[in-house]
Amino acid sequence: MTTSVNWIAAYNYLFSTLNSENKALYVGGATFCRMVQQIDPGSPSYQQLLPLRQSQGKSSSRKDFYWDLIQGLSEPQRFSLYRLFVDHIESHDKAQADAIRDLVFGGGRAVPTTVVPVDLWNSEKLNNSLTDIDRAIDAHHYNRATTLSYTCLEGLYKAYVRKHVPQQEGLTDLMPLCKVVKDDISKKLQAQGPFPIEIVNAMPTLTNAIANSRNGFSESHFGDNSQRWLALFARDLTNSIGRLMLNFI
Repeated sequence: MTTSVNWIAAYNYLFSTLNSENKALYVGGATFCRMVQQIDPGSPSYQQLLPLRQSQGKSSSRKDFYWDLIQGLSEPQRFSLYRLFVDHIESHDKAQADAIRDLVFGGGRAVPTTVVPVDLWNSEKLNNSLTDIDRAIDAHHYNRATTLSYTCLEGLYKAYVRKHVPQQEGLTDLMPLCKVVKDDISKKLQAQGPFPIEIVNAMPTLTNAIANSRNGFSESHFGDNSQRWLALFARDLTNSIGRLMLNFI
């Protein structure tokens, strides 16, 4: 993914925040290394890192090795790590969290144009779509996040219909597509024996919730916190439906 993030500016702002005299914000070397390990389990612990850097003639300054650890991550991993930092900082200083969020996840980067996928889906593709939704939420593009959730489901349903119910391929609206998919999955499961029908029957309800979230989403209806939880909720519903459908696509 091409990005215009100024990682130097983002890091300098981040370090000044994590190095704060405010004990609630302060993150020491051991804690920083554990946070990096959440993203990259192969990253060294604090106890492993210092002797390693010493043997390589590198600085043991926290500002230096924090930077080197971040630089050693792939770009998607950096985004994930900064999301951890923002979550840590936000509960103590929302203004500073917003500043870092804007630098990394906003920063003038446009959210990708919505394109309805037409090829078959797999777990990796779903994960990538969910990541796009997460980044839209990180950038405070909550309306965009709900639209991406809608688009993700639309792509899943169309791919399923194209493969399993081609005679209905002309459908374009989300809810009729959902009904066709639900009915076909139910038929397949019934042929195998008893199953919890409530799970499959939940698909239209969850899909309708996402559709209504997208259609009714506006700043006049929701406050900032509500916008975020609604976008997160739509994202989680998309994940649940997608995981179910991947068993049949």
